[in-house]
Amino acid sequence: MKVLRSLTIVVGIVVCIYGCATTGTNGVVQIGPNTYRIGGLGNSTDFSGSDVKARLYQEAAEFCRKKGGVMVPLKSTGQEIQFKCVPAGR
Repeated sequence: MKVLRSLTIVVGIVVCIYGCATTGTNGVVQIGPNTYRIGGLGNSTDFSGSDVKARLYQEAAEFCRKKGGVMVPLKSTGQEIQFKCVPAGR
């Protein structure tokens, strides 16, 4: 019985640590014509909500750069941003 309790505690701790290490709903999702959203939770290098948001803007800008455009921010709520990719030079 004691071994089962210890095992349960260890599994619970591992699940909690794994849950904290995951980054939630990362990834760019298209929500309209040339309009996207990206969101996520902090990771080990993010020390504040501002760090998370800065990382999301960088990821959005890189996403648009790969598509040959530039990122134009539209809306920011919590730990999610919405943006458009527009052709470079516009």
